[in-house]
Amino acid sequence: MTLESDIEAVRERAQDTQALYREVCALMFFRYGETPTANRLYQLVRKGSMSAPAKALREFWVEVREKTRVDVGRPDLPPEVATAAGELAANLWRLSNDAATAALDVFRQDAQAEIAAARQQAQAMESQCNDASLQAEQAAGSVATLGQQISGLEARLVELQTANDMLTGQLAASKDEIAAGAAALADARRDFAEELAKLRRSHAQNEQRLAAAEKRALLEIESERTAASRARKELQTANERITLQEVEHRSERDALRDGLATAKAELGASTARCAVMDAQLSEKDALLAGRLASADLLRQRLETMSRHLETARTESAPGRPARRPRTKAVPQGRASIDFSGGPFVKRSPNQKR
Repeated sequence: MTLESDIEAVRERAQDTQALYREVCALMFFRYGETPTANRLYQLVRKGSMSAPAKALREFWVEVREKTRVDVGRPDLPPEVATAAGELAANLWRLSNDAATAALDVFRQDAQAEIAAARQQAQAMESQCNDASLQAEQAAGSVATLGQQISGLEARLVELQTANDMLTGQLAASKDEIAAGAAALADARRDFAEELAKLRRSHAQNEQRLAAAEKRALLEIESERTAASRARKELQTANERITLQEVEHRSERDALRDGLATAKAELGASTARCAVMDAQLSEKDALLAGRLASADLLRQRLETMSRHLETARTESAPGRPARRPRTKAVPQGRASIDFSGGPFVKRSPNQKR
């Protein structure tokens, strides 16, 4: 059996043009594995207007989509997975619709070309009309031959009816295959649920490990905070010895101020990037991301404070005057600000360097 013979059998069975085109779509897609297009349908059937195959093709895809739709709605399914499945189905439908539209455009172009050719043929047929009147007399003698051809066509009709019976059997077999596919789909859903449960258990274990890491970080932060308090007391003692070296260290303070501004700008940019990344995380990971961000911020502050404390210890070592901002004797026009636990002299905008 070929596609053309099957189409002839369907043509005898389906009288409606749209029904005929839909039957041909089913034959091409399910039996012969071909993707039906409007142009191909019109070439095979040659019935109705040029818009008939396009309309039948759209109805065929709608029917296939309704019959093969997969319901992913489950009470234990996360909203993100359900949304992703819906978007995937929408993308598939949009791609198939775009392909059908492109095929329709190609069909329209081919149809316009065929219309132009048909017009040329009509002009040629007008010239042949006069000759046809002469040939009509000769056609009377071929009536007997046409009768024989009609007998052959009747035999062909019997063959087509036999083929129709075969198609009915094949349709029943196709229904059995669809039922088997539905069973396989149920198995796939069950496997997906099991995999989702494993992922949830893994997520709970990760949360426990991160909670333990947070406790350790809090202990380290408390230890560093105690060290910072001790260092602050040492800085208060060292500030009493740096009054006479303020002029010498002014340039260093300006450089440190510029570095602080740069660090703040970088911190702002990093915070913005972290905000964008946090917005993309799921709702279940939001608490974990917040804790990690807090731990990183505290660690950066501790590192900055440790560097300042190390500088303070180096400057307060014997044999070298300590270079630290002072808190007791602040020149007029400057305001003292506190940075990471230690005083910092901020220059007033009206103060000249």
